[in-house]
Amino acid sequence: MPLIAARPDRRRLLRVAGAGLLGLAVGVGATLAAHGLGGRPERAASVERLDLPAGAAPAATPDGPGTAPAPAAAGTARAAVQRFLQAGADGDFEVAYGLLDQAGRRRYPSLARFTRAQADRAPVTAVRVGRERTAGRATADVTVTLAHPAAIDPFAGLVPARTVEVWRASRQDGRWRVAAEPVSLRAQLPGDDRAPEAVSAWVERLLDCDRPGAADLQAGAELYGPADLAELPCTERGRWTVAAPEGFDAAVEPEAYVAAFGPEVGAWARLVPVQGPRTRFSVVVGPLGDAWRVLGTDPVTPR
Repeated sequence: MPLIAARPDRRRLLRVAGAGLLGLAVGVGATLAAHGLGGRPERAASVERLDLPAGAAPAATPDGPGTAPAPAAAGTARAAVQRFLQAGADGDFEVAYGLLDQAGRRRYPSLARFTRAQADRAPVTAVRVGRERTAGRATADVTVTLAHPAAIDPFAGLVPARTVEVWRASRQDGRWRVAAEPVSLRAQLPGDDRAPEAVSAWVERLLDCDRPGAADLQAGAELYGPADLAELPCTERGRWTVAAPEGFDAAVEPEAYVAAFGPEVGAWARLVPVQGPRTRFSVVVGPLGDAWRVLGTDPVTPR
């Protein structure tokens, strides 16, 4: 178990020898002790995938009269999906609407209605089209990786840095057309093995009573959950340990998080237990880009 030993002057992060964590069930992620080693070398983030409701691009335009956009042309299913998603990312909804399949046109009978629907979707900053696979007669599924501006906030919930999506295109009226929604969507998240590392760094700053430094490791200025728990490392001197992460379904008081981020928080948030000399509680973390950030705290039911 990682160790955080308090002393009046300084505490630093120690690296743990041996294998790292894999998922929620193995090992311990990081160690804090009174006499620490130097900085940790940079490494690429491992990622996990999480099924989320489908989403794509932003912006909206008002209703207004006018003729329907002319159908846009694309020579292959892959090219049609590429053009459709890139047009949405660029805010060129007229081009995207011109590539909608017949089912999409029935769902959005006007450009204005289609444009309004995009306002509730995550912005797209980059489109990378992958493989195309036949899904039936004159139908193909195209795998795409979309980049988004990562965020965790009470309005949007979780916006992952990247999503891997499958979009379906079909040959209709001699042209390739794209469905209005993806067949599937998976968010790429940092590996759970990095969550204790983030919490260790946060608790280390609290041991120094460095609230501004701790705030730099949070998803936002506001912490959710019992406010007094985050103050304990500054006042409760002694050894603090950080354990392996758990699923959010183990939370004792999840209400504040569900109210802030919606019920989906249960799928992407994690609990990282911390143990002080006299107190034990969990730190709630969420994935922001390729890193875990602190959202708040959760009490632990006495044993």
